[in-house]
Amino acid sequence: MADQQNNSGQSGFLKNLVNKLPYQSVDFNKVLGDLNPQYNTFEETGMRRVEALAKNSVFYNNDFNNTGSGQIAIDGNYNSLVYANVEENKGGRLRDYRVMAAFSEISDSLDEICDECINKDENGSIVKLKFRNTELDGIKQVEIQEEFEKYIDYFDFEKKGFEYFRQILIEGELYFEHIIHKGYTEDGILGAVILPGDLIDPIYDNINNMIIKGYILRKPIFDPNKPEKIEKFDFIPMDENQISYINSGIWNQDKTFRLPFIENARRAYRQLSLVEDAIVIYRLVRAPERLVFNVDVGNMAPPKAEAYLRKLIQEYWSKKTFDSNQSGQVQKFNPQSMLDSFWFAKRQGSEGTSVTQLAGGANLGELADLMYFVNKLYKALKVPLNRLNPDSQFSDGTEILREELKFAKFIIRMQQQFASGLKNGFITHLKLKGLFAEYNLKAPNLHLEFNVPTNFYELRESQKLELKATNFNSLASNEFVSNTYAQKRYLGWNDVDIKANREFLRKDAEFQWEIQQIGAGGPSWRDDIEKAAAPEAAADLGGAPAGDVSAETPPDFGGGPADVGEPAPEEPAPEEPAPEV
Repeated sequence: MADQQNNSGQSGFLKNLVNKLPYQSVDFNKVLGDLNPQYNTFEETGMRRVEALAKNSVFYNNDFNNTGSGQIAIDGNYNSLVYANVEENKGGRLRDYRVMAAFSEISDSLDEICDECINKDENGSIVKLKFRNTELDGIKQVEIQEEFEKYIDYFDFEKKGFEYFRQILIEGELYFEHIIHKGYTEDGILGAVILPGDLIDPIYDNINNMIIKGYILRKPIFDPNKPEKIEKFDFIPMDENQISYINSGIWNQDKTFRLPFIENARRAYRQLSLVEDAIVIYRLVRAPERLVFNVDVGNMAPPKAEAYLRKLIQEYWSKKTFDSNQSGQVQKFNPQSMLDSFWFAKRQGSEGTSVTQLAGGANLGELADLMYFVNKLYKALKVPLNRLNPDSQFSDGTEILREELKFAKFIIRMQQQFASGLKNGFITHLKLKGLFAEYNLKAPNLHLEFNVPTNFYELRESQKLELKATNFNSLASNEFVSNTYAQKRYLGWNDVDIKANREFLRKDAEFQWEIQQIGAGGPSWRDDIEKAAAPEAAADLGGAPAGDVSAETPPDFGGGPADVGEPAPEEPAPEEPAPEV
Protein backbone atom coordinates (compact mmCIF):
# COMPACT_ATOMS: atom_id res chain seq x y z
CA MET A 1 0.00 0.00 0.00
CA ALA A 2 2.83 2.35 0.87
CA ASP A 3 4.57 1.61 -2.44
CA GLN A 4 1.34 2.24 -4.30
CA GLN A 5 0.88 5.59 -2.60
CA ASN A 6 4.52 6.47 -3.33
CA ASN A 7 4.08 5.70 -7.04
CA SER A 8 0.89 7.71 -7.13
CA GLY A 9 2.66 10.60 -5.47
CA GLN A 10 5.57 10.49 -7.91
CA SER A 11 3.19 10.36 -10.87
CA GLY A 12 1.24 13.26 -9.46
CA PHE A 13 4.48 15.19 -9.00
CA LEU A 14 5.40 14.57 -12.65
CA LYS A 15 1.92 15.57 -13.79
CA ASN A 16 2.14 18.78 -11.81
CA LEU A 17 5.47 19.59 -13.41
CA VAL A 18 3.95 19.72 -16.88
CA ASN A 19 1.58 22.45 -15.71
CA LYS A 20 4.37 24.76 -14.53
CA LEU A 21 5.57 27.83 -16.28
CA PRO A 22 6.54 27.36 -19.94
CA TYR A 23 9.85 25.80 -20.88
CA GLN A 24 11.14 24.97 -17.42
CA SER A 25 14.04 22.57 -17.38
CA VAL A 26 12.95 19.71 -15.11
CA ASP A 27 15.40 17.11 -13.81
CA PHE A 28 13.47 13.87 -14.03
CA ASN A 29 16.20 11.91 -12.26
CA LYS A 30 14.62 13.01 -8.96
CA VAL A 31 11.46 11.05 -9.62
CA LEU A 32 12.51 8.30 -12.02
CA GLY A 33 13.53 5.79 -9.37
CA ASP A 34 10.00 4.52 -8.91
CA LEU A 35 8.37 5.47 -12.20
CA ASN A 36 10.97 3.90 -14.49
CA PRO A 37 13.68 1.94 -12.65
CA GLN A 38 15.51 1.16 -15.91
CA TYR A 39 15.80 4.79 -17.05
CA ASN A 40 19.33 5.34 -15.75
CA THR A 41 20.52 2.03 -17.20
CA PHE A 42 19.47 2.94 -20.73
CA GLU A 43 20.65 6.52 -20.30
CA GLU A 44 24.23 5.27 -20.10
CA THR A 45 23.98 3.24 -23.33
CA GLY A 46 22.83 3.73 -26.89
CA MET A 47 23.98 5.97 -29.68
CA ARG A 48 24.53 9.63 -28.75
CA ARG A 49 25.97 10.73 -32.08
CA VAL A 50 23.02 13.00 -32.94
CA GLU A 51 23.27 14.79 -29.60
CA ALA A 52 27.03 15.17 -29.97
CA LEU A 53 26.61 16.74 -33.38
CA ALA A 54 23.91 19.07 -32.08
CA LYS A 55 26.17 20.35 -29.30
CA ASN A 56 28.64 21.54 -31.92
CA SER A 57 26.00 22.97 -34.23
CA VAL A 58 25.60 26.71 -34.53
CA PHE A 59 21.86 26.31 -34.97
CA TYR A 60 21.11 23.88 -32.11
CA ASN A 61 23.67 24.65 -29.40
CA ASN A 62 21.86 27.67 -27.95
CA ASP A 63 19.28 25.67 -26.04
CA PHE A 64 20.59 22.13 -26.35
CA ASN A 65 23.46 22.44 -23.85
CA ASN A 66 21.12 23.62 -21.11
CA THR A 67 19.52 20.20 -20.69
CA GLY A 68 21.11 16.84 -20.05
CA SER A 69 19.86 13.44 -21.05
CA GLY A 70 17.94 13.17 -17.79
CA GLN A 71 16.18 16.48 -18.32
CA ILE A 72 13.32 17.38 -20.63
CA ALA A 73 12.11 20.85 -21.54
CA ILE A 74 8.52 21.13 -20.29
CA ASP A 75 6.00 23.38 -22.01
CA GLY A 76 2.93 24.82 -20.31
CA ASN A 77 0.60 21.82 -20.68
CA TYR A 78 0.94 18.17 -21.57
CA ASN A 79 -0.89 18.33 -24.87
CA SER A 80 1.31 21.20 -26.03
CA LEU A 81 4.34 19.16 -25.00
CA VAL A 82 3.61 16.03 -27.00
CA TYR A 83 1.59 17.43 -29.90
CA ALA A 84 3.32 20.81 -30.33
CA ASN A 85 0.04 22.76 -30.14
CA VAL A 86 -1.28 21.15 -33.32
CA GLU A 87 -3.28 18.03 -32.49
CA GLU A 88 -4.52 17.12 -29.04
CA ASN A 89 -6.55 13.98 -29.71
CA LYS A 90 -4.05 11.52 -31.09
CA GLY A 91 -6.34 8.59 -30.32
CA GLY A 92 -9.09 10.05 -32.47
CA ARG A 93 -6.69 10.66 -35.32
CA LEU A 94 -5.49 7.06 -35.24
CA ARG A 95 -9.08 5.77 -35.17
CA ASP A 96 -9.80 7.68 -38.37
CA TYR A 97 -6.81 6.09 -40.05
CA ARG A 98 -7.91 2.63 -38.90
CA VAL A 99 -11.34 3.22 -40.41
CA MET A 100 -9.66 4.23 -43.65
CA ALA A 101 -7.56 1.05 -43.60
CA ALA A 102 -10.75 -1.04 -43.44
CA PHE A 103 -11.90 0.38 -46.80
CA SER A 104 -11.68 -2.47 -49.32
CA GLU A 105 -9.42 -0.78 -51.91
CA ILE A 106 -7.08 0.62 -49.24
CA SER A 107 -6.94 -2.71 -47.44
CA ASP A 108 -5.98 -4.53 -50.64
CA SER A 109 -3.29 -1.95 -51.37
CA LEU A 110 -1.83 -2.23 -47.86
CA ASP A 111 -1.75 -6.02 -48.15
CA GLU A 112 0.11 -5.75 -51.44
CA ILE A 113 2.68 -3.38 -49.92
CA CYS A 114 3.25 -5.43 -46.76
CA ASP A 115 3.64 -8.67 -48.71
CA GLU A 116 6.52 -7.11 -50.64
CA CYS A 117 8.26 -5.85 -47.48
CA ILE A 118 8.93 -9.30 -46.03
CA ASN A 119 11.19 -11.47 -48.21
CA LYS A 120 13.25 -14.50 -47.25
CA ASP A 121 16.61 -15.31 -48.77
CA GLU A 122 18.03 -18.77 -49.43
CA ASN A 123 19.07 -19.03 -45.76
CA GLY A 124 15.65 -18.07 -44.41
CA SER A 125 16.82 -14.63 -43.20
CA ILE A 126 14.67 -11.51 -43.55
CA VAL A 127 17.06 -8.89 -42.12
CA LYS A 128 20.84 -8.98 -42.62
CA LEU A 129 23.73 -7.36 -40.77
CA LYS A 130 26.67 -6.12 -42.84
CA PHE A 131 29.99 -4.65 -41.71
CA ARG A 132 31.45 -1.54 -43.31
CA ASN A 133 34.90 0.01 -42.97
CA THR A 134 35.92 -2.12 -40.02
CA GLU A 135 38.97 -4.28 -39.33
CA LEU A 136 37.21 -6.89 -37.22
CA ASP A 137 38.58 -10.38 -37.74
CA GLY A 138 36.39 -13.33 -38.65
CA ILE A 139 35.90 -14.53 -35.07
CA LYS A 140 34.69 -11.17 -33.84
CA GLN A 141 32.37 -10.75 -36.80
CA VAL A 142 30.86 -14.16 -36.11
CA GLU A 143 30.28 -13.18 -32.49
CA ILE A 144 28.55 -9.95 -33.52
CA GLN A 145 26.46 -11.87 -36.06
CA GLU A 146 25.35 -14.32 -33.36
CA GLU A 147 24.26 -11.44 -31.14
CA PHE A 148 22.39 -9.91 -34.06
CA GLU A 149 20.55 -13.14 -34.78
CA LYS A 150 19.58 -13.34 -31.12
CA TYR A 151 18.41 -9.73 -31.11
CA ILE A 152 16.44 -9.91 -34.36
CA ASP A 153 14.64 -13.08 -33.25
CA TYR A 154 12.90 -11.03 -30.54
CA PHE A 155 10.82 -9.32 -33.24
CA ASP A 156 9.76 -12.55 -35.01
CA PHE A 157 9.55 -10.96 -38.46
CA GLU A 158 8.50 -14.21 -40.10
CA LYS A 159 5.16 -14.21 -38.25
CA LYS A 160 4.70 -10.56 -37.25
CA GLY A 161 6.60 -8.61 -39.89
CA PHE A 162 3.47 -8.15 -42.00
CA GLU A 163 1.65 -6.68 -39.00
CA TYR A 164 4.56 -4.34 -38.15
CA PHE A 165 4.71 -2.78 -41.60
CA ARG A 166 0.94 -2.50 -41.77
CA GLN A 167 0.88 -0.59 -38.48
CA ILE A 168 3.50 1.87 -39.76
CA LEU A 169 1.45 2.44 -42.91
CA ILE A 170 -1.74 3.03 -40.92
CA GLU A 171 -0.52 4.77 -37.76
CA GLY A 172 2.82 6.18 -38.87
CA GLU A 173 4.74 5.09 -35.74
CA LEU A 174 5.89 1.89 -34.10
CA TYR A 175 7.33 1.57 -30.58
CA PHE A 176 9.19 -1.41 -29.06
CA GLU A 177 10.25 -1.40 -25.41
CA HIS A 178 13.58 -3.07 -24.69
CA ILE A 179 13.35 -5.59 -21.86
CA ILE A 180 16.41 -6.17 -19.66
CA HIS A 181 17.06 -7.84 -16.32
CA LYS A 182 17.92 -5.23 -13.75
CA GLY A 183 20.50 -7.41 -12.02
CA TYR A 184 22.05 -8.76 -15.23
CA THR A 185 22.30 -5.83 -17.59
CA GLU A 186 25.45 -7.32 -19.12
CA ASP A 187 23.20 -9.91 -20.79
CA GLY A 188 21.89 -7.16 -23.02
CA ILE A 189 18.33 -6.88 -24.30
CA LEU A 190 16.31 -9.98 -23.48
CA GLY A 191 13.18 -9.17 -25.47
CA ALA A 192 11.11 -6.50 -27.21
CA VAL A 193 7.50 -5.62 -26.37
CA ILE A 194 5.37 -3.58 -28.78
CA LEU A 195 3.66 -0.58 -27.18
CA PRO A 196 0.32 0.95 -28.24
CA GLY A 197 1.05 3.95 -30.43
CA ASP A 198 -1.79 6.06 -29.01
CA LEU A 199 -0.37 5.86 -25.46
CA ILE A 200 3.23 6.93 -26.08
CA ASP A 201 4.81 9.96 -27.74
CA PRO A 202 8.35 11.16 -28.45
CA ILE A 203 9.69 14.24 -26.65
CA TYR A 204 11.73 16.59 -28.84
CA ASP A 205 14.33 18.99 -27.53
CA ASN A 206 14.94 21.37 -30.38
CA ILE A 207 13.15 23.77 -32.68
CA ASN A 208 12.59 21.55 -35.70
CA ASN A 209 11.91 18.34 -33.75
CA MET A 210 14.96 16.61 -35.17
CA ILE A 211 16.40 15.27 -31.89
CA ILE A 212 14.43 12.93 -29.64
CA LYS A 213 15.26 13.33 -25.95
CA GLY A 214 12.97 10.60 -24.67
CA TYR A 215 9.40 9.38 -24.57
CA ILE A 216 6.34 9.83 -22.38
CA LEU A 217 4.21 6.74 -21.77
CA ARG A 218 0.65 7.19 -20.52
CA LYS A 219 0.00 4.03 -18.55
CA PRO A 220 -3.76 3.60 -17.94
CA ILE A 221 -4.94 2.82 -14.41
CA PHE A 222 -8.32 1.08 -14.39
CA ASP A 223 -11.04 1.54 -11.80
CA PRO A 224 -11.05 -1.55 -9.50
CA ASN A 225 -14.85 -1.40 -9.28
CA LYS A 226 -15.34 -0.92 -13.04
CA PRO A 227 -12.54 -2.75 -14.88
CA GLU A 228 -13.62 -1.34 -18.25
CA LYS A 229 -13.26 2.26 -17.05
CA ILE A 230 -9.90 4.05 -16.97
CA GLU A 231 -9.59 5.91 -13.70
CA LYS A 232 -6.42 7.87 -14.53
CA PHE A 233 -3.11 7.77 -16.37
CA ASP A 234 0.38 7.48 -14.94
CA PHE A 235 2.94 9.49 -16.88
CA ILE A 236 6.15 7.43 -17.22
CA PRO A 237 9.20 9.05 -18.87
CA MET A 238 11.40 6.65 -20.86
CA ASP A 239 14.92 7.15 -22.16
CA GLU A 240 15.58 7.35 -25.87
CA ASN A 241 17.52 4.08 -25.88
CA GLN A 242 14.81 2.24 -23.95
CA ILE A 243 12.61 2.34 -27.06
CA SER A 244 13.10 1.22 -30.65
CA TYR A 245 11.20 3.89 -32.53
CA ILE A 246 10.27 3.42 -36.19
CA ASN A 247 8.26 6.04 -38.05
CA SER A 248 6.99 6.64 -41.55
CA GLY A 249 9.38 9.53 -42.19
CA ILE A 250 6.46 11.79 -43.14
CA TRP A 251 5.75 15.03 -41.24
CA ASN A 252 2.62 17.13 -41.14
CA GLN A 253 2.63 20.56 -42.74
CA ASP A 254 4.08 22.21 -39.62
CA LYS A 255 6.62 19.42 -39.02
CA THR A 256 5.33 18.80 -35.51
CA PHE A 257 4.23 15.14 -35.59
CA ARG A 258 4.48 12.13 -37.85
CA LEU A 259 1.81 11.17 -40.36
CA PRO A 260 1.10 7.68 -41.70
CA PHE A 261 1.51 6.83 -45.35
CA ILE A 262 -2.24 6.45 -45.98
CA GLU A 263 -2.65 10.16 -45.27
CA ASN A 264 -1.63 10.62 -48.92
CA ALA A 265 -4.81 8.77 -49.93
CA ARG A 266 -7.23 10.58 -47.59
CA ARG A 267 -8.64 12.88 -50.28
CA ALA A 268 -8.98 10.12 -52.87
CA TYR A 269 -10.56 7.85 -50.24
CA ARG A 270 -13.23 10.40 -49.37
CA GLN A 271 -13.96 11.18 -52.99
CA LEU A 272 -14.26 7.52 -53.90
CA SER A 273 -16.58 6.76 -50.98
CA LEU A 274 -18.83 9.71 -51.88
CA VAL A 275 -18.97 8.72 -55.55
CA GLU A 276 -19.85 5.13 -54.64
CA ASP A 277 -22.67 6.31 -52.36
CA ALA A 278 -23.96 8.65 -55.06
CA ILE A 279 -24.01 5.86 -57.65
CA VAL A 280 -25.86 3.52 -55.29
CA ILE A 281 -28.45 6.18 -54.46
CA TYR A 282 -28.93 7.03 -58.13
CA ARG A 283 -29.46 3.41 -59.07
CA LEU A 284 -31.95 2.81 -56.28
CA VAL A 285 -33.98 5.83 -57.33
CA ARG A 286 -33.82 5.32 -61.09
CA ALA A 287 -33.82 1.54 -61.25
CA PRO A 288 -37.63 0.83 -61.17
CA GLU A 289 -39.29 0.68 -64.55
CA ARG A 290 -42.32 2.90 -65.18
CA LEU A 291 -45.40 2.58 -67.40
CA VAL A 292 -46.59 5.33 -69.70
CA PHE A 293 -50.36 5.40 -70.39
CA ASN A 294 -51.51 7.21 -73.54
CA VAL A 295 -55.26 7.60 -72.94
CA ASP A 296 -57.63 8.44 -75.77
CA VAL A 297 -59.98 11.17 -74.54
CA GLY A 298 -61.58 11.94 -77.91
CA ASN A 299 -63.12 15.41 -78.06
CA MET A 300 -63.59 15.79 -74.32
CA ALA A 301 -63.13 19.18 -72.78
CA PRO A 302 -60.00 19.57 -70.62
CA PRO A 303 -61.88 19.36 -67.28
CA LYS A 304 -63.72 16.23 -68.39
CA ALA A 305 -60.48 14.71 -69.71
CA GLU A 306 -58.72 15.20 -66.37
CA ALA A 307 -61.69 13.71 -64.52
CA TYR A 308 -61.63 10.77 -66.89
CA LEU A 309 -57.92 10.20 -66.22
CA ARG A 310 -58.44 10.27 -62.45
CA LYS A 311 -61.23 7.73 -62.86
CA LEU A 312 -58.93 5.41 -64.78
CA ILE A 313 -56.17 5.78 -62.19
CA GLN A 314 -58.56 4.86 -59.37
CA GLU A 315 -59.90 1.98 -61.38
CA TYR A 316 -56.62 0.36 -62.39
CA TRP A 317 -54.24 1.33 -59.55
CA SER A 318 -56.50 0.81 -56.56
CA LYS A 319 -58.84 -1.75 -55.21
CA LYS A 320 -61.95 -1.69 -53.08
CA THR A 321 -61.64 -3.08 -49.57
CA PHE A 322 -63.65 -2.97 -46.37
CA ASP A 323 -62.34 -0.82 -43.52
CA SER A 324 -64.04 -1.26 -40.16
CA ASN A 325 -62.68 2.06 -38.93
CA GLN A 326 -64.39 3.90 -41.77
CA SER A 327 -67.48 1.63 -41.62
CA GLY A 328 -67.61 0.84 -45.27
CA GLN A 329 -65.77 0.21 -48.50
CA VAL A 330 -62.73 2.35 -49.29
CA GLN A 331 -60.28 2.66 -52.18
CA LYS A 332 -56.71 1.57 -51.34
CA PHE A 333 -53.55 1.50 -53.46
CA ASN A 334 -52.82 -1.88 -54.97
CA PRO A 335 -49.05 -2.33 -55.64
CA GLN A 336 -49.73 -5.64 -57.37
CA SER A 337 -51.69 -3.83 -60.07
CA MET A 338 -48.49 -2.81 -61.91
CA LEU A 339 -48.00 -6.48 -62.77
CA ASP A 340 -51.54 -6.87 -64.11
CA SER A 341 -52.58 -6.89 -67.75
CA PHE A 342 -54.67 -4.10 -69.19
CA TRP A 343 -57.53 -4.12 -71.75
CA PHE A 344 -58.83 -0.99 -73.45
CA ALA A 345 -61.59 -0.52 -75.97
CA LYS A 346 -60.48 1.13 -79.20
CA ARG A 347 -62.79 3.31 -81.26
CA GLN A 348 -62.83 3.19 -85.00
CA GLY A 349 -60.67 5.87 -86.49
CA SER A 350 -58.79 6.64 -83.26
CA GLU A 351 -55.51 5.40 -81.84
CA GLY A 352 -57.06 4.44 -78.53
CA THR A 353 -55.28 4.03 -75.19
CA SER A 354 -51.82 2.45 -75.18
CA VAL A 355 -49.33 1.47 -72.46
CA THR A 356 -45.58 1.72 -73.07
CA GLN A 357 -42.60 0.96 -70.84
CA LEU A 358 -40.19 3.65 -69.57
CA ALA A 359 -36.59 2.50 -69.02
CA GLY A 360 -35.31 2.63 -65.46
CA GLY A 361 -32.09 4.51 -66.25
CA ALA A 362 -30.15 5.17 -69.43
CA ASN A 363 -26.63 5.33 -67.90
CA LEU A 364 -26.80 2.96 -64.96
CA GLY A 365 -23.95 0.92 -66.42
CA GLU A 366 -21.57 3.85 -66.80
CA LEU A 367 -18.73 3.55 -64.25
CA ALA A 368 -16.07 5.74 -65.85
CA ASP A 369 -16.28 8.30 -63.04
CA LEU A 370 -16.00 5.60 -60.41
CA MET A 371 -12.98 3.95 -62.04
CA TYR A 372 -11.26 7.33 -62.28
CA PHE A 373 -11.33 7.72 -58.50
CA VAL A 374 -10.36 4.07 -57.97
CA ASN A 375 -7.25 4.57 -60.10
CA LYS A 376 -6.56 7.83 -58.29
CA LEU A 377 -6.67 6.02 -54.95
CA TYR A 378 -4.28 3.30 -56.13
CA LYS A 379 -1.94 5.93 -57.52
CA ALA A 380 -1.91 7.73 -54.17
CA LEU A 381 -0.90 4.46 -52.50
CA LYS A 382 1.82 3.84 -55.15
CA VAL A 383 0.45 0.39 -56.00
CA PRO A 384 0.65 -0.64 -59.68
CA LEU A 385 -2.84 -0.84 -61.15
CA ASN A 386 -2.30 -4.20 -62.82
CA ARG A 387 -1.84 -5.86 -59.42
CA LEU A 388 -5.26 -4.87 -58.13
CA ASN A 389 -7.25 -4.96 -61.35
CA PRO A 390 -8.73 -8.45 -61.71
CA ASP A 391 -9.37 -7.96 -65.45
CA SER A 392 -5.76 -7.15 -66.33
CA GLN A 393 -3.62 -9.82 -67.94
CA PHE A 394 -0.36 -10.47 -66.09
CA SER A 395 2.69 -10.19 -68.31
CA ASP A 396 6.41 -10.55 -67.83
CA GLY A 397 6.60 -6.94 -66.68
CA THR A 398 8.34 -5.37 -69.66
CA GLU A 399 5.38 -3.10 -70.47
CA ILE A 400 4.81 -1.93 -66.89
CA LEU A 401 8.36 -2.02 -65.67
CA ARG A 402 8.63 1.66 -64.79
CA GLU A 403 5.58 1.54 -62.52
CA GLU A 404 6.77 -1.65 -60.85
CA LEU A 405 10.27 -0.24 -60.39
CA LYS A 406 8.87 2.84 -58.65
CA PHE A 407 6.88 0.54 -56.38
CA ALA A 408 9.98 -1.52 -55.57
CA LYS A 409 11.95 1.63 -54.69
CA PHE A 410 9.13 2.73 -52.40
CA ILE A 411 9.29 -0.65 -50.62
CA ILE A 412 13.06 -0.30 -50.21
CA ARG A 413 12.65 3.16 -48.64
CA MET A 414 10.20 1.73 -46.13
CA GLN A 415 12.58 -1.12 -45.31
CA GLN A 416 15.46 1.30 -44.77
CA GLN A 417 13.31 3.39 -42.43
CA PHE A 418 12.49 0.29 -40.40
CA ALA A 419 16.12 -0.90 -40.40
CA SER A 420 17.36 2.42 -38.97
CA GLY A 421 15.17 1.98 -35.88
CA LEU A 422 16.34 -1.62 -35.43
CA LYS A 423 19.97 -0.54 -35.73
CA ASN A 424 19.69 1.87 -32.79
CA GLY A 425 18.26 -0.89 -30.63
CA PHE A 426 21.00 -3.32 -31.67
CA ILE A 427 23.70 -0.79 -30.75
CA THR A 428 22.08 -0.45 -27.32
CA HIS A 429 22.22 -4.24 -27.01
CA LEU A 430 25.93 -4.33 -27.89
CA LYS A 431 26.71 -1.53 -25.43
CA LEU A 432 24.91 -3.33 -22.61
CA LYS A 433 27.02 -6.42 -23.33
CA GLY A 434 30.20 -4.34 -23.57
CA LEU A 435 31.03 -5.52 -27.10
CA PHE A 436 30.58 -2.11 -28.74
CA ALA A 437 33.40 -0.54 -26.73
CA GLU A 438 35.52 -3.69 -26.61
CA TYR A 439 35.71 -3.99 -30.40
CA ASN A 440 35.93 -0.20 -30.87
CA LEU A 441 32.85 -0.14 -33.09
CA LYS A 442 31.20 2.95 -34.50
CA ALA A 443 27.63 3.36 -35.72
CA PRO A 444 28.65 3.56 -39.42
CA ASN A 445 30.42 0.18 -39.10
CA LEU A 446 27.07 -1.62 -38.78
CA HIS A 447 24.49 -1.68 -41.54
CA LEU A 448 21.10 -3.41 -41.40
CA GLU A 449 19.05 -4.09 -44.50
CA PHE A 450 15.97 -6.09 -45.45
CA ASN A 451 15.85 -8.36 -48.47
CA VAL A 452 14.66 -6.28 -51.40
CA PRO A 453 11.46 -7.22 -53.29
CA THR A 454 12.25 -9.79 -55.93
CA ASN A 455 9.35 -9.70 -58.41
CA PHE A 456 10.21 -6.87 -60.78
CA TYR A 457 13.32 -5.54 -59.06
CA GLU A 458 15.34 -8.53 -60.25
CA LEU A 459 13.89 -8.14 -63.73
CA ARG A 460 15.22 -4.60 -63.84
CA GLU A 461 18.65 -5.74 -62.68
CA SER A 462 18.65 -8.40 -65.39
CA GLN A 463 17.83 -5.81 -68.04
CA LYS A 464 20.60 -3.53 -66.79
CA LEU A 465 23.08 -6.41 -67.04
CA GLU A 466 21.88 -7.13 -70.56
CA LEU A 467 22.53 -3.53 -71.57
CA LYS A 468 26.03 -3.66 -70.09
CA ALA A 469 26.80 -6.91 -71.91
CA THR A 470 25.60 -5.45 -75.22
CA ASN A 471 27.85 -2.43 -74.85
CA PHE A 472 30.79 -4.63 -73.89
CA ASN A 473 30.37 -6.98 -76.85
CA SER A 474 30.13 -4.12 -79.34
CA LEU A 475 33.31 -2.47 -78.03
CA ALA A 476 35.35 -5.59 -77.21
CA SER A 477 35.02 -6.72 -80.83
CA ASN A 478 36.83 -3.54 -81.88
CA GLU A 479 40.55 -4.18 -82.25
CA PHE A 480 41.35 -0.67 -80.98
CA VAL A 481 39.69 -1.29 -77.57
CA SER A 482 41.30 -3.49 -74.94
CA ASN A 483 39.12 -6.29 -73.57
CA THR A 484 40.41 -5.62 -70.08
CA TYR A 485 39.57 -1.92 -70.33
CA ALA A 486 36.10 -2.73 -71.66
CA GLN A 487 35.51 -5.10 -68.73
CA LYS A 488 36.43 -2.41 -66.24
CA ARG A 489 34.68 0.46 -68.01
CA TYR A 490 31.44 -1.10 -69.28
CA LEU A 491 30.95 -4.16 -67.08
CA GLY A 492 32.07 -2.46 -63.89
CA TRP A 493 34.58 -5.17 -62.95
CA ASN A 494 37.48 -4.43 -60.63
CA ASP A 495 40.95 -5.96 -60.74
CA VAL A 496 39.95 -8.86 -58.50
CA ASP A 497 37.04 -9.76 -60.79
CA ILE A 498 39.26 -9.62 -63.87
CA LYS A 499 41.94 -11.88 -62.31
CA ALA A 500 39.28 -14.34 -61.14
CA ASN A 501 37.81 -14.43 -64.64
CA ARG A 502 41.22 -15.24 -66.13
CA GLU A 503 41.73 -18.10 -63.70
CA PHE A 504 38.38 -19.54 -64.62
CA LEU A 505 39.28 -19.25 -68.29
CA ARG A 506 42.40 -21.32 -67.60
CA LYS A 507 40.35 -23.92 -65.76
CA ASP A 508 37.80 -24.03 -68.58
CA ALA A 509 40.58 -24.50 -71.16
CA GLU A 510 42.04 -27.34 -69.12
CA PHE A 511 38.66 -29.00 -68.87
CA GLN A 512 37.97 -28.64 -72.60
CA TRP A 513 41.34 -30.20 -73.49
CA GLU A 514 40.57 -33.13 -71.18
CA ILE A 515 37.19 -33.60 -72.88
CA GLN A 516 38.95 -33.69 -76.27
CA GLN A 517 41.39 -36.37 -75.07
CA ILE A 518 38.51 -38.51 -73.82
CA GLY A 519 36.78 -38.16 -77.18
CA ALA A 520 39.96 -39.10 -79.09
CA GLY A 521 41.46 -41.81 -76.88
CA GLY A 522 38.54 -43.05 -74.79
CA PRO A 523 38.21 -43.15 -70.99
CA SER A 524 41.64 -44.85 -70.65
CA TRP A 525 43.55 -42.09 -72.44
CA ARG A 526 45.75 -41.45 -69.42
CA ASP A 527 46.89 -45.11 -69.30
CA ASP A 528 47.66 -44.98 -73.02
CA ILE A 529 49.84 -41.94 -72.57
CA GLU A 530 51.73 -43.63 -69.75
CA LYS A 531 52.34 -46.69 -71.95
CA ALA A 532 53.54 -44.50 -74.77
CA ALA A 533 55.96 -42.79 -72.39
CA ALA A 534 57.64 -46.12 -71.45
CA PRO A 535 59.51 -46.61 -74.85
CA GLU A 536 60.73 -43.05 -74.57
CA ALA A 537 62.38 -43.89 -71.27
CA ALA A 538 64.02 -46.94 -72.86
CA ALA A 539 65.19 -44.82 -75.79
CA ASP A 540 66.87 -42.44 -73.41
CA LEU A 541 68.95 -45.37 -72.14
CA GLY A 542 69.66 -47.19 -75.43
CA GLY A 543 68.75 -44.50 -77.92
CA ALA A 544 65.53 -44.04 -79.80
CA PRO A 545 65.32 -43.96 -83.57
CA ALA A 546 65.10 -40.53 -85.15
CA GLY A 547 61.65 -39.35 -86.00
CA ASP A 548 59.89 -41.71 -83.59
CA VAL A 549 56.94 -39.52 -82.56
CA SER A 550 55.46 -42.21 -80.32
CA ALA A 551 58.13 -41.42 -77.78
CA GLU A 552 56.95 -37.81 -77.40
CA THR A 553 55.00 -36.82 -74.26
CA PRO A 554 51.68 -34.94 -74.63
CA PRO A 555 51.71 -31.14 -74.18
CA ASP A 556 51.15 -29.83 -70.70
CA PHE A 557 47.76 -28.14 -71.13
CA GLY A 558 45.96 -26.74 -68.14
CA GLY A 559 45.80 -23.10 -68.86
CA GLY A 560 48.91 -21.18 -69.65
CA PRO A 561 49.06 -17.48 -70.34
CA ALA A 562 48.52 -18.23 -74.03
CA ASP A 563 44.96 -19.37 -73.22
CA VAL A 564 43.90 -15.84 -72.33
CA GLY A 565 45.93 -13.93 -74.89
CA GLU A 566 49.05 -13.31 -72.82
CA PRO A 567 52.53 -14.05 -74.22
CA ALA A 568 54.04 -17.26 -72.96
CA PRO A 569 57.19 -16.92 -70.89
CA GLU A 570 60.39 -17.61 -72.80
CA GLU A 571 62.22 -20.81 -71.95
CA PRO A 572 65.65 -20.27 -70.42
CA ALA A 573 68.51 -20.82 -72.82
CA PRO A 574 70.66 -23.93 -72.14
CA GLU A 575 73.81 -23.23 -70.28
CA GLU A 576 76.99 -23.33 -72.42
CA PRO A 577 79.78 -25.68 -71.27
CA ALA A 578 82.68 -23.99 -69.58
CA PRO A 579 85.73 -23.59 -71.86
CA GLU A 580 88.52 -26.03 -71.32
CA VAL A 581 91.63 -24.63 -69.76
